[in-house]
Amino acid sequence: MTDWLNTVGEQLLFFFILPITVVYLVGSLSSYLTDQLNRWLGYALTAILSFFGVVIHELSHLTVALIFRHHIVSFCLWQISDDGILGYVNREYNPKSYYQRLGNFFISLAPILGICLTIWFLLSFGWVTGWHIRNIIIIFILVSLLLGFHLSQADWQNFWRGTPFYLALILIISTVKYIFFQ
Repeated sequence: MTDWLNTVGEQLLFFFILPITVVYLVGSLSSYLTDQLNRWLGYALTAILSFFGVVIHELSHLTVALIFRHHIVSFCLWQISDDGILGYVNREYNPKSYYQRLGNFFISLAPILGICLTIWFLLSFGWVTGWHIRNIIIIFILVSLLLGFHLSQADWQNFWRGTPFYLALILIISTVKYIFFQ
C-alpha cells in the first residue's frame, strides 16, 4: 500500500503539482509584464504589441478544444475591445462526456504549450548567428509571445472544471503502473 501511495504521490508531483506551479508563476509574470506595459504604453499599444502572443494563445485553445471534440460556437484570435478581452474561444461540450470534461483541463493550459512550441520553433529555425534584421523581428515576436502566457480567469475556471478528471486519470495510470510495471 505504501508503494502504491508513493507511486501516486510521484505522479501527482511530476504531472500536476510541479507543472501547475510553473504555469501559475509564468502566467503571473506575464500578467505583471502586461500590467506594467499597460501603465507605461497604454492599453491600445500593449494590445498591439501582444498580437502574436494572443493569436497563438487562442489558436492553442481552439486546436485542443477540437481535439477534445468541443463544439466551437465562436472565436476571435485578436481584437482591441473596451472590455480588455483581446481574444476568445467560445465553445460548448457535453457534460456527460468524461473525455470532453477532461478536455477542459488541457484546453485551459494549451496556450502554455502552444507558446513554448512557438518560441522553440522560432529560436531553432529562425534565429541566425550575428546581427541580423531577422533576429530583431524574432525578438519583437518573442516579447509578444511572452505577453500571451497569461491565463485569464475563464481559463483557470475551465482548468478547475477539468481537474477532477485529470486527477482521476493520474490515479488510474498510477494504479496500472503499480500493478503491471513494478
